[in-house]
Amino acid sequence: MRFYAVCTEAIEHTHRALQQLEQRRQGSSRPSRALRVAQLYGHLQCRARDGAAVQLGLRDLAAAWHLQPRELRADLKDLQAIGWLHYSSGPSGLRIQLTEPAPVAAAATQLPETSAVVASSEPVQGLIEQFASHYNRQRPPSWPAYSPRGSALAARLRRAIAHAGGAETFWPVLTQALVGMPEFWRSTYPQGRSGADCAAALFSADRHAAGLGVEFWHVFCWCGAPGTVAGGGAPAGQASEAGPGENDLERARRLLYWAGNHWRGAGIEAAKLERNEKRRLAELLEAAGLGVAGAAAEQFSRPVQTY
Repeated sequence: MRFYAVCTEAIEHTHRALQQLEQRRQGSSRPSRALRVAQLYGHLQCRARDGAAVQLGLRDLAAAWHLQPRELRADLKDLQAIGWLHYSSGPSGLRIQLTEPAPVAAAATQLPETSAVVASSEPVQGLIEQFASHYNRQRPPSWPAYSPRGSALAARLRRAIAHAGGAETFWPVLTQALVGMPEFWRSTYPQGRSGADCAAALFSADRHAAGLGVEFWHVFCWCGAPGTVAGGGAPAGQASEAGPGENDLERARRLLYWAGNHWRGAGIEAAKLERNEKRRLAELLEAAGLGVAGAAAEQFSRPVQTY
Protein backbone atom coordinates (compact mmCIF):
# COMPACT_ATOMS: atom_id res chain seq x y z
CA MET A 1 0.00 0.00 0.00
CA ARG A 2 1.34 3.44 -0.97
CA PHE A 3 0.41 6.68 0.78
CA TYR A 4 0.53 9.90 -1.24
CA ALA A 5 1.43 12.92 0.87
CA VAL A 6 -0.12 16.33 0.26
CA CYS A 7 2.60 18.94 0.66
CA THR A 8 2.14 21.92 2.97
CA GLU A 9 2.40 24.34 0.04
CA ALA A 10 -0.52 22.60 -1.70
CA ILE A 11 -2.71 22.93 1.42
CA GLU A 12 -1.91 26.64 1.73
CA HIS A 13 -2.54 27.12 -2.00
CA THR A 14 -5.93 25.42 -1.65
CA HIS A 15 -6.79 27.49 1.43
CA ARG A 16 -6.12 30.77 -0.43
CA ALA A 17 -8.16 29.65 -3.43
CA LEU A 18 -11.13 28.72 -1.20
CA GLN A 19 -10.90 32.09 0.56
CA GLN A 20 -11.36 33.86 -2.77
CA LEU A 21 -14.71 32.12 -3.36
CA GLU A 22 -16.24 34.13 -0.50
CA GLN A 23 -20.06 33.78 -0.47
CA ARG A 24 -20.07 31.36 -3.42
CA ARG A 25 -18.30 28.65 -1.42
CA GLN A 26 -20.32 25.41 -1.24
CA GLY A 27 -18.62 23.83 1.78
CA SER A 28 -17.68 25.09 5.23
CA SER A 29 -15.33 28.03 5.85
CA ARG A 30 -13.13 26.27 8.44
CA PRO A 31 -9.42 26.55 7.59
CA SER A 32 -8.98 22.80 8.21
CA ARG A 33 -11.24 22.05 5.25
CA ALA A 34 -8.41 23.04 2.89
CA LEU A 35 -6.64 19.82 3.92
CA ARG A 36 -9.57 17.68 2.79
CA VAL A 37 -10.04 19.57 -0.49
CA ALA A 38 -6.30 19.38 -1.23
CA GLN A 39 -6.37 15.65 -0.41
CA LEU A 40 -9.26 15.11 -2.82
CA TYR A 41 -7.46 16.97 -5.61
CA GLY A 42 -4.26 15.03 -4.94
CA HIS A 43 -6.25 11.78 -5.01
CA LEU A 44 -7.70 12.72 -8.40
CA GLN A 45 -4.23 13.64 -9.70
CA CYS A 46 -3.00 10.16 -8.74
CA ARG A 47 -5.92 8.53 -10.56
CA ALA A 48 -5.53 10.64 -13.72
CA ARG A 49 -3.27 9.18 -16.41
CA ASP A 50 -1.62 11.40 -19.03
CA GLY A 51 -4.31 14.05 -18.67
CA ALA A 52 -7.21 11.62 -19.17
CA ALA A 53 -10.54 12.19 -17.44
CA VAL A 54 -11.22 10.40 -14.15
CA GLN A 55 -14.38 8.32 -13.62
CA LEU A 56 -15.47 8.60 -10.00
CA GLY A 57 -18.20 6.95 -7.94
CA LEU A 58 -18.89 9.70 -5.42
CA ARG A 59 -20.79 7.54 -2.93
CA ASP A 60 -18.16 4.81 -3.01
CA LEU A 61 -15.35 7.27 -2.33
CA ALA A 62 -17.35 8.98 0.41
CA ALA A 63 -17.98 5.64 2.11
CA ALA A 64 -14.31 4.69 1.86
CA TRP A 65 -13.28 8.01 3.40
CA HIS A 66 -16.06 7.90 6.03
CA LEU A 67 -17.60 11.13 4.75
CA GLN A 68 -21.06 12.17 3.62
CA PRO A 69 -21.46 12.30 -0.20
CA ARG A 70 -22.72 15.89 0.13
CA GLU A 71 -19.37 16.87 1.66
CA LEU A 72 -17.38 15.53 -1.29
CA ARG A 73 -19.86 17.06 -3.74
CA ALA A 74 -19.36 20.45 -2.06
CA ASP A 75 -15.60 19.96 -2.40
CA LEU A 76 -15.96 19.18 -6.11
CA LYS A 77 -18.19 22.21 -6.67
CA ASP A 78 -15.61 24.46 -5.02
CA LEU A 79 -12.77 22.91 -7.03
CA GLN A 80 -14.77 23.54 -10.19
CA ALA A 81 -15.60 27.10 -9.11
CA ILE A 82 -11.91 27.94 -8.67
CA GLY A 83 -11.15 26.42 -12.06
CA TRP A 84 -9.06 23.40 -11.02
CA LEU A 85 -11.36 20.81 -12.61
CA HIS A 86 -14.56 20.37 -14.60
CA TYR A 87 -17.00 17.54 -13.88
CA SER A 88 -20.24 16.17 -15.27
CA SER A 89 -22.62 13.41 -14.18
CA GLY A 90 -23.37 10.31 -16.21
CA PRO A 91 -24.68 6.73 -15.91
CA SER A 92 -21.27 5.49 -14.71
CA GLY A 93 -20.80 8.25 -12.12
CA LEU A 94 -18.87 11.48 -12.33
CA ARG A 95 -16.50 12.26 -15.17
CA ILE A 96 -13.79 14.65 -13.96
CA GLN A 97 -11.26 16.52 -16.09
CA LEU A 98 -8.43 18.14 -14.15
CA THR A 99 -6.82 21.44 -15.06
CA GLU A 100 -3.58 22.93 -13.77
CA PRO A 101 -4.23 25.03 -10.62
CA ALA A 102 -3.51 28.69 -11.29
CA PRO A 103 -1.36 30.74 -8.92
CA VAL A 104 -3.39 32.24 -6.07
CA ALA A 105 -2.26 35.39 -4.28
CA ALA A 106 -2.45 35.34 -0.50
CA ALA A 107 -4.47 38.10 1.16
CA ALA A 108 -2.20 41.05 2.27
CA THR A 109 0.86 39.08 1.05
CA GLN A 110 3.14 40.03 -1.85
CA LEU A 111 4.18 37.08 -4.00
CA PRO A 112 7.85 36.82 -5.02
CA GLU A 113 8.68 38.74 -8.17
CA THR A 114 9.61 35.74 -10.28
CA SER A 115 9.22 35.54 -14.04
CA ALA A 116 6.84 32.58 -13.67
CA VAL A 117 4.48 34.53 -11.41
CA VAL A 118 4.52 37.63 -13.59
CA ALA A 119 3.94 35.66 -16.78
CA SER A 120 0.94 33.84 -15.33
CA SER A 121 -0.66 36.83 -13.55
CA GLU A 122 -0.51 39.39 -16.35
CA PRO A 123 -2.96 37.62 -18.73
CA VAL A 124 -5.44 37.09 -15.87
CA GLN A 125 -5.33 40.75 -14.85
CA GLY A 126 -5.64 41.89 -18.45
CA LEU A 127 -8.64 39.61 -18.99
CA ILE A 128 -10.40 40.89 -15.87
CA GLU A 129 -9.76 44.51 -16.88
CA GLN A 130 -11.08 43.83 -20.39
CA PHE A 131 -14.23 42.29 -18.91
CA ALA A 132 -14.69 45.24 -16.52
CA SER A 133 -14.32 47.73 -19.37
CA HIS A 134 -16.84 45.85 -21.53
CA TYR A 135 -19.26 45.46 -18.60
CA ASN A 136 -19.13 49.15 -17.67
CA ARG A 137 -19.70 50.29 -21.27
CA GLN A 138 -22.62 47.94 -21.94
CA ARG A 139 -24.32 47.55 -18.54
CA PRO A 140 -27.89 48.84 -18.11
CA PRO A 141 -28.06 52.11 -16.12
CA SER A 142 -29.68 50.27 -13.21
CA TRP A 143 -26.57 48.10 -12.70
CA PRO A 144 -23.71 49.63 -10.67
CA ALA A 145 -20.26 49.99 -12.17
CA TYR A 146 -17.79 47.16 -11.62
CA SER A 147 -14.35 47.87 -10.17
CA PRO A 148 -12.44 44.57 -10.01
CA ARG A 149 -10.45 43.83 -6.87
CA GLY A 150 -8.43 40.70 -7.43
CA SER A 151 -9.19 37.92 -9.90
CA ALA A 152 -12.12 36.10 -8.31
CA LEU A 153 -14.01 35.97 -11.61
CA ALA A 154 -11.04 34.84 -13.73
CA ALA A 155 -11.75 31.10 -13.63
CA ARG A 156 -15.41 31.47 -14.58
CA LEU A 157 -14.64 34.10 -17.20
CA ARG A 158 -12.15 31.75 -18.85
CA ARG A 159 -14.69 28.90 -18.82
CA ALA A 160 -17.32 31.14 -20.40
CA ILE A 161 -14.91 32.24 -23.13
CA ALA A 162 -13.98 28.62 -23.84
CA HIS A 163 -17.66 27.62 -23.98
CA ALA A 164 -18.42 30.44 -26.41
CA GLY A 165 -15.66 29.23 -28.71
CA GLY A 166 -13.14 32.00 -28.09
CA ALA A 167 -12.86 35.65 -27.04
CA GLU A 168 -14.02 37.02 -30.40
CA THR A 169 -17.28 35.10 -29.98
CA PHE A 170 -17.70 35.75 -26.26
CA TRP A 171 -17.61 39.57 -26.16
CA PRO A 172 -20.63 39.98 -28.50
CA VAL A 173 -22.44 37.34 -26.40
CA LEU A 174 -21.74 39.38 -23.26
CA THR A 175 -23.09 42.52 -24.94
CA GLN A 176 -26.28 40.70 -25.95
CA ALA A 177 -26.72 39.35 -22.42
CA LEU A 178 -26.39 42.79 -20.84
CA VAL A 179 -28.90 44.21 -23.32
CA GLY A 180 -31.33 41.29 -23.25
CA MET A 181 -31.54 40.43 -19.54
CA PRO A 182 -35.04 39.83 -18.07
CA GLU A 183 -36.78 42.71 -16.34
CA PHE A 184 -36.37 41.26 -12.83
CA TRP A 185 -32.60 41.18 -13.21
CA ARG A 186 -32.58 44.64 -14.79
CA SER A 187 -34.65 46.48 -12.20
CA THR A 188 -35.13 44.44 -8.99
CA TYR A 189 -31.92 42.42 -8.60
CA PRO A 190 -29.40 45.32 -8.60
CA GLN A 191 -31.11 47.14 -5.71
CA GLY A 192 -28.66 47.26 -2.81
CA ARG A 193 -26.05 45.19 -4.67
CA SER A 194 -22.54 46.05 -5.76
CA GLY A 195 -21.04 45.92 -9.23
CA ALA A 196 -19.13 42.80 -8.18
CA ASP A 197 -22.42 41.10 -7.26
CA CYS A 198 -23.96 41.95 -10.62
CA ALA A 199 -20.87 40.90 -12.56
CA ALA A 200 -20.82 37.56 -10.72
CA ALA A 201 -24.52 37.03 -11.53
CA LEU A 202 -23.61 36.80 -15.21
CA PHE A 203 -21.57 33.66 -14.44
CA SER A 204 -24.20 31.88 -12.35
CA ALA A 205 -27.47 30.13 -13.16
CA ASP A 206 -31.02 30.21 -11.84
CA ARG A 207 -31.59 27.94 -8.84
CA HIS A 208 -33.35 25.22 -10.84
CA ALA A 209 -30.36 25.04 -13.22
CA ALA A 210 -27.55 25.36 -10.65
CA GLY A 211 -24.75 22.88 -11.35
CA LEU A 212 -26.10 21.79 -14.74
CA GLY A 213 -23.35 23.39 -16.80
CA VAL A 214 -21.87 26.57 -18.25
CA GLU A 215 -24.57 26.81 -20.91
CA PHE A 216 -27.12 27.59 -18.17
CA TRP A 217 -25.18 30.62 -16.88
CA HIS A 218 -27.07 33.88 -17.34
CA VAL A 219 -24.53 35.26 -19.80
CA PHE A 220 -25.63 32.53 -22.24
CA CYS A 221 -29.32 32.32 -21.28
CA TRP A 222 -29.81 36.08 -21.80
CA CYS A 223 -27.62 36.50 -24.85
CA GLY A 224 -30.00 36.44 -27.79
CA ALA A 225 -33.34 36.16 -29.46
CA PRO A 226 -35.53 33.02 -29.18
CA GLY A 227 -33.91 30.04 -30.89
CA THR A 228 -30.34 31.15 -30.26
CA VAL A 229 -28.11 28.24 -29.33
CA ALA A 230 -26.23 28.81 -26.08
CA GLY A 231 -22.53 29.05 -26.64
CA GLY A 232 -22.48 31.30 -29.69
CA GLY A 233 -23.87 28.85 -32.26
CA ALA A 234 -26.24 29.69 -35.09
CA PRO A 235 -30.01 29.95 -34.44
CA ALA A 236 -31.66 26.54 -34.20
CA GLY A 237 -32.69 25.12 -37.54
CA GLN A 238 -30.49 27.55 -39.45
CA ALA A 239 -26.98 26.96 -40.76
CA SER A 240 -24.33 29.65 -40.89
CA GLU A 241 -22.52 30.25 -44.15
CA ALA A 242 -18.84 29.37 -44.09
CA GLY A 243 -16.61 32.39 -44.14
CA PRO A 244 -13.91 32.83 -46.78
CA GLY A 245 -10.86 30.73 -46.02
CA GLU A 246 -12.53 28.95 -43.10
CA ASN A 247 -10.29 26.24 -41.65
CA ASP A 248 -11.38 22.99 -39.97
CA LEU A 249 -11.16 24.39 -36.44
CA GLU A 250 -13.27 27.44 -37.35
CA ARG A 251 -15.78 25.14 -39.05
CA ALA A 252 -15.87 22.93 -35.97
CA ARG A 253 -16.57 25.94 -33.72
CA ARG A 254 -19.37 27.03 -36.03
CA LEU A 255 -21.07 23.65 -36.22
CA LEU A 256 -20.53 22.11 -32.76
CA TYR A 257 -20.66 23.33 -29.18
CA TRP A 258 -20.16 21.72 -25.77
CA ALA A 259 -23.47 21.17 -23.95
CA GLY A 260 -22.06 20.46 -20.50
CA ASN A 261 -21.60 16.69 -20.87
CA HIS A 262 -21.65 16.00 -24.63
CA TRP A 263 -21.25 17.66 -28.03
CA ARG A 264 -24.24 19.19 -29.84
CA GLY A 265 -24.65 20.36 -33.41
CA ALA A 266 -25.80 23.88 -34.32
CA GLY A 267 -28.11 24.14 -37.32
CA ILE A 268 -29.09 22.09 -40.35
CA GLU A 269 -25.56 21.77 -41.71
CA ALA A 270 -24.43 20.12 -38.47
CA ALA A 271 -27.40 17.75 -38.52
CA LYS A 272 -26.37 16.52 -41.97
CA LEU A 273 -22.82 15.63 -40.90
CA GLU A 274 -21.78 11.98 -40.82
CA ARG A 275 -20.98 10.68 -37.33
CA ASN A 276 -17.30 10.18 -38.14
CA GLU A 277 -17.09 13.79 -39.33
CA LYS A 278 -18.79 15.01 -36.15
CA ARG A 279 -16.27 13.04 -34.15
CA ARG A 280 -13.36 14.47 -36.14
CA LEU A 281 -14.54 18.05 -35.66
CA ALA A 282 -15.31 17.50 -31.97
CA GLU A 283 -11.84 16.06 -31.43
CA LEU A 284 -10.37 19.20 -33.03
CA LEU A 285 -12.28 21.29 -30.48
CA GLU A 286 -11.08 19.05 -27.64
CA ALA A 287 -7.50 19.44 -28.83
CA ALA A 288 -8.06 23.22 -28.68
CA GLY A 289 -9.08 22.94 -25.03
CA LEU A 290 -12.88 22.91 -25.37
CA GLY A 291 -15.22 20.32 -23.88
CA VAL A 292 -13.74 17.25 -22.18
CA ALA A 293 -10.86 15.31 -23.69
CA GLY A 294 -12.01 11.91 -24.96
CA ALA A 295 -15.71 12.78 -24.90
CA ALA A 296 -16.04 12.78 -28.70
CA ALA A 297 -14.57 9.29 -29.08
CA GLU A 298 -16.92 7.95 -26.40
CA GLN A 299 -20.01 9.82 -27.63
CA PHE A 300 -19.77 8.97 -31.30
CA SER A 301 -18.90 5.31 -30.70
CA ARG A 302 -22.22 4.76 -28.91
CA PRO A 303 -25.41 3.74 -30.76
CA VAL A 304 -26.91 6.49 -32.92
CA GLN A 305 -28.59 9.31 -31.00
CA THR A 306 -29.67 12.84 -31.92
CA TYR A 307 -27.24 15.53 -30.87
